[in-house]
Amino acid sequence: MVICRLRSCAVRQSKLITVSLAAIVFLAACGSDSSATSDTPVVKPRIVISSTTDPQSVLIAEIYGQALEKASFRVARKKASETSDALFAAVESGTVQITGATAQELFAWTQSKAAASDALPNTTALQTEAIAKNLPTTMKIGAASTAEDIDVIFCSATFTDANTIATLTDLGTKPGTATLAAPDGFDTATPLGAATLKDTYQIEFKSVVPTPIDQTLEAVTSGTADCGVGRSGDPALAPVTLKILQDDKAVVPNNVLLPVLTADAATADVTAVLDATSARLTTEQLRALNQRLVDGATPELAANEFVGAGG
Repeated sequence: MVICRLRSCAVRQSKLITVSLAAIVFLAACGSDSSATSDTPVVKPRIVISSTTDPQSVLIAEIYGQALEKASFRVARKKASETSDALFAAVESGTVQITGATAQELFAWTQSKAAASDALPNTTALQTEAIAKNLPTTMKIGAASTAEDIDVIFCSATFTDANTIATLTDLGTKPGTATLAAPDGFDTATPLGAATLKDTYQIEFKSVVPTPIDQTLEAVTSGTADCGVGRSGDPALAPVTLKILQDDKAVVPNNVLLPVLTADAATADVTAVLDATSARLTTEQLRALNQRLVDGATPELAANEFVGAGG
């Protein structure tokens, strides 16, 4: 009888041990699944960027690319294209997913793709609307920046302060006041020329001094002329001693920088990064970045400084 009781106890103990082990294994498995789910890192997509061989194009592509890297996206660089047409074709095919472009060059490419001959709109809003209308379905554009490099009239700050001039409209209300340094052919040049300025703004210069385009700045700073013809993105126009007159009637069409990307890369996370970066990219910032290139910085380094300063 004692032997039977002992055997019965042993059996009951064996069953309890088996049940306990099963419970431990079950709970451990549950804990392991929970831990794996919470600790597994989210890997963001790999994005391919590229540009043309132009240093400014490399710079803008790097700015967008490094901003994405800062947001934990993986970014690969593809060899630069020789032309913007070749670059846009690469985006259309998907071999490049993100690049930067100017509105005017992208407008021209979409017009060619659509076999259209629409006139270039003057404002950024109308340009991006026209681009979107003819853009291939495999492509998207992000929010446009305000950074652009276009023909402008600039003057010495001494002249503008003395005559209370900030816009081309202001200059038109003071005929015969300003001496202008401008290249040959300025009389009939378009869109920014003497004839257009007179028709649109009623601007009449005291005189126009024929000056090579690369010497107009010197003519203004030396006092040979009150104003000159230049480019808005030129870092030489950054000093406070100079004033770029606002083209308040948009005689010269806008030509801002903006991101171009494939439709499959245009996720909410990606576009949020690109749009926030574009919002920081102004003409003043472009002049400063171009100055870094003039000083010898590589486009990659200049882009890193810009993106890093974003906080």
